[in-house]
Amino acid sequence: MTSTPTRGRLCIDIDNVIAHTDEIMRRVIDEFTDGRVKLDYTHIVEFDYYKCVDAQDCCITKDEWACIHDVFSEPRYLWLIQPVQGVQEHLQKLNTVFDIHLATSRLPKARRTTIEWLEAHRFPPHELHFLKHGEKHASLGKFVAAVEVHYEQAVALAGAGIPCYLLAHLWNREKPAMSQVYWVKDWLELTARLLALAPMP
Repeated sequence: MTSTPTRGRLCIDIDNVIAHTDEIMRRVIDEFTDGRVKLDYTHIVEFDYYKCVDAQDCCITKDEWACIHDVFSEPRYLWLIQPVQGVQEHLQKLNTVFDIHLATSRLPKARRTTIEWLEAHRFPPHELHFLKHGEKHASLGKFVAAVEVHYEQAVALAGAGIPCYLLAHLWNREKPAMSQVYWVKDWLELTARLLALAPMP
């Protein structure tokens, strides 16, 4: 009897990976601060928004960020987020040879809306994990590869023996080169590189 090869697993982040989250997060910051902090994409040079300053050298505090993250997690904002164009088709290709695991550090209060959002936008079959920030490498077991935008999480995944692909953004593209951390420019390049990792039939 011929056994069926075990499918590999991919760990894929949600925000700013399969979803255009940044523009909505910046909108939440603008509204939460009554226009005091107006961040453009070009201002987001660090992963943590409270470390970024706008054109007037204004920024949010770390305490404000905790409140803003909570407000962002409400359905009224989560439903404004749009998927990355064509990402469902890329995930469908990957799903033919890998099991897809979507992993996010969104707050637990965002779970229901996140599930409904993924269904409404017709994402292919996947597992969904809500984890504390920075814990993906320690919580979910072994993966063929991971996809991230957070450099420090990518380094932690690589350190655990999981190759990690970083979708290039201003906040990660100037970080130091690390073994098993690979920058990619878009989902077209990413999908090709991930499919190349699939075992031969």
